[in-house]
This record gives sequence, structure tokens and C-alpha cells, in this order.
Amino acid sequence: MAKPNDLRALIELSKTTQTLLPHYQSSLAPSAANATSSEPQAFSTDLPNPLDVVKACTTLLKSHTTTLSLLLITPPLTPSALITKIGDVSSGVLSGMVAAAASTPRSGQRDELGSLMRGELRAQVRRVIGTWGEVLSLVLRFAERRQSLQGNGSAKGKTKDEGPTESEKQDVLAATGMVWEACDALLKLCGDGVAGLVVKKAEEWRSVLLDALEELKEWGEDVEDSDDEAKGSDAEDGGFGDEDDIFGAANKIGKGDKELKALLDTSVNKLKKMGMLYQALSKRRLKTFPGTSPGATAPTAANGETGGGHPDPMTKLDGLMVSLRAIPESVDDLASAFYDLDEEEARQTLDRCCGEAKSAIALVKQSWAGKDDEFTAWSSKWVDALDAA
Repeated sequence: MAKPNDLRALIELSKTTQTLLPHYQSSLAPSAANATSSEPQAFSTDLPNPLDVVKACTTLLKSHTTTLSLLLITPPLTPSALITKIGDVSSGVLSGMVAAAASTPRSGQRDELGSLMRGELRAQVRRVIGTWGEVLSLVLRFAERRQSLQGNGSAKGKTKDEGPTESEKQDVLAATGMVWEACDALLKLCGDGVAGLVVKKAEEWRSVLLDALEELKEWGEDVEDSDDEAKGSDAEDGGFGDEDDIFGAANKIGKGDKELKALLDTSVNKLKKMGMLYQALSKRRLKTFPGTSPGATAPTAANGETGGGHPDPMTKLDGLMVSLRAIPESVDDLASAFYDLDEEEARQTLDRCCGEAKSAIALVKQSWAGKDDEFTAWSSKWVDALDAA
């Protein structure tokens, strides 16, 4: 039988820990990250890579959560064992995980993560904390129910713990499964590393780009088809066609608008080449991004350069990913300009999109080591082809 003092201690610890979790999450929120990014933290250069710390903590969290779930569904409820596990998680595992994810490189220290990975890592750690909070809520619910049963049962001479109901067991298993799912995603992120994440993001952005490209192509083809059909149907319907044709006519290119149609064709050709660029960058640059040893220090990292006067690889990678993200966003604006039949806006947006693509390729024209290679020669040909399209 659980001792009343142990139950009270478990309830108090669960409530105290619940108030701690939002503080952990807020320290990893984007607003908090932006506010502290300009103030480098002073931590020792011999600390391990944050991904290694998060990976170790996440593995422990899965183990502790499994033990917690077993303690909850197996009668009798043992407050002392639950207290120990909650303490292990809150003061050890979660605090270590949050500290690693929230860390930023100090001046003169090489950035192990980069902006993209740091943001993704913090987001996934916040998710893990949120799912573990659900398990903690179940601990509190079980402890308070047991305390209530103990008080009512003492008056009737019944204090036996018959354990959780089937529904409660399913709640525990579901909450545990959510923690495991979040932990597995975080472990994969850590295992794939920076290179794995940037390749995945580039593929996602390329898909967005290609989707927009297909929509533009279909829109252009629909213009031609609808013009041909309109000639044969006007006499039959007295000038009143299909409702979609009538109310959609305002954003269709007329056959006489040759300049806008030519610009659309040019845009489609240029966007096709940008799709090829994502593939080449993924294979020749993103997948070959060099790993950095924990605690490594760049001689002149404060100004974003390595000792040889070349930009630090992580600085170049951050800039590259900004451009690769911006391209599909610009393509969305380009499509909107075409749908509005705004030729000038479409032309300016296409120029901006091409500029982002050229900036991206210029950043990594040379290898991460600052040397010419096959991609260097290919990139020059690609820029010429883009300009000629």
C-alpha cells in the first residue's frame, strides 16, 4: 500500500515539474532564440557537439518513459519509484537536452549546427517536452485518484489498490507512444546531422518549386485551349459560356497578349533549370558538407571566415539555405503576378527569383575547402544557360 506521505510527495513533485516544462519550452521558442542569438554564450570549447548530447538524453528519456509507463499500469502504484524516475527526467535528461539545444557558439568558436539545424533541433526538443508533459499529467491523475481512494477506503476499511482500468492503461500506452514517436524523430534528426537535414529541406523546397512550375504550365495551356473552344461555342450559347469560363476569364491571357505569353514561356524554362540546380546542389554540395569535430575552433570565426580567408563552411551553408528557401517563395509570388496579368510585377519577380538562384550557386561555386571542382565548371555553364533561357 502506498504511504500517504509518499503520495503527497509524488503529487507535489508532479505539479512542480509541470510548472517547469513551460519554462523549458519558452527557452527554446523562436522569439527567445532570436533574442539571445546576438549574445554569445560563454561555454567551454571542450563541450561535446550539441547533437551528441541531445541524442544521449533522448535515448535516456525513452528508457525512463517506458519504465514510468510500466509503473503506472502495474499495481500497486509505487510513488517512491515514480518520484525517482520523474526526478531523473526533469533534473537530468530534460535539463541536459534543453541546455544543448539552447546553446549558441561563443565568439571564436566554430558553429557546429548552423541556423537551420539549430531551429529544427529546438522545435523538435519542444515537441518532445510537450509529449512528455502528457505522461506527467497521467502520473498526477493516477496519484490524486489513489490518494482519493485511500481516503475514502480508510473509512470503509478498504485500501487495496486494484490498479488502473483498461481505459487508463490505454491512455498510458498512447501517451508513451507519443513520446517515443517524438523521440524517434529527434534521434533521426541527430543521426542524419546537418547534411541530412539540409538535403531534406532542399528536396522539400524543390518539390514546392516544381509544383508551382506545373501549375504555371497548366495555366498557360488552359489559356490556349479555352481560347480555341470559345470561338466555337459563342454562337451556340449566345455569348454565355460555362460559369467558370465567365468568371475566370479575368485572369486568363488573351491570345493577343504576346509579351505576357512570351514571359510565361521564359519563366517556365528558367524555373525548369532551377529545379535542376536543386538536384545538383544536393548531390555536389549539401551531401558533401563536411562534419565538424566537437569543440573545434575557427581561427577567425568571429568575422565568418576561416584562417585561409575563405568564408566558414557553416556560414556559407546558412546563406545557401536562405536562398534555396527564398526561391520557391518567389515563385509563388511569380505565379500570383501572372494570375493577376501583371506583366511588370511578373518580370520583376522573375528577376528576383533568378537573382536568388545565382546568389545560391555563387556561394558554393567552389568546394567547401575553397577549391575548384567539377561543380565549379558546371555552375558557370548553368548561369549562362539560365541567362539564355
